[in-house]
Amino acid sequence: MIKKLIEKRKEKKRLIRERRKEIGIFREYFELFAEVLIYVFFVMTFLLQSFVIPTGSMEDTLLIGDHLLVDKVSYSRSLGSVDSLVFPQQEIKRGMIVTFKSPAEMDKEYVKRVIGLPGETIKIIDKKVYINNELLKESYTFFKDSDMLNSYRDNFPEYRIPANQYFCMGDNRDNSFDSRFWGPVHQDLIIGKPWRIYWSYESSTKEYLTTGILHKIKDIFQTIIHFFSKTRWERTVKKIK
Repeated sequence: MIKKLIEKRKEKKRLIRERRKEIGIFREYFELFAEVLIYVFFVMTFLLQSFVIPTGSMEDTLLIGDHLLVDKVSYSRSLGSVDSLVFPQQEIKRGMIVTFKSPAEMDKEYVKRVIGLPGETIKIIDKKVYINNELLKESYTFFKDSDMLNSYRDNFPEYRIPANQYFCMGDNRDNSFDSRFWGPVHQDLIIGKPWRIYWSYESSTKEYLTTGILHKIKDIFQTIIHFFSKTRWERTVKKIK
């Protein structure tokens, strides 16, 4: 009888130890998962942002279906002097690509290239850009309708850019809704600097802009089916310049 009681007690202790061990393992995984979530939340809230290119306005630099990581720190105006030591700031210069909230539609975000800086004068004559009356040399531009001229799009009257604002245009000059139509971008609207393409999937503007839950479900299945054949592998982890 005593022997059975001793064995039961040992068994009970063994079960308690195993239970504690299971709880310990569960707690470790839970804490690890929680730390990862906190880290991802911090990074995606304060440091990086995901962005997908839905139109061809930045061809051939950025293509429809390019998924970008945007550096939200480089151009941030909200950091103090101490924070700036940890997160180095960059001065916005001509030729840089930026992500920003549209001055015309605040619920939309665009990716364009900075062409004109605060205080400069800009004008466009037959698709050629002049800054302070000097022709701007551009190696990144793409003209789809090279032989067609639009009176306003391709011949923009001389304009002085206000302080703290930037004149931004798409590289695909014939197919870009930009500062030529809704004016310059205030520095406070600039979100950050497109950093790298983490995934590029061959797609169309219609697929990205069409709304509706049925379309979204169909789009997910199509992406899964064609993931390997339509992924542009050569653009993966490509740095944006």
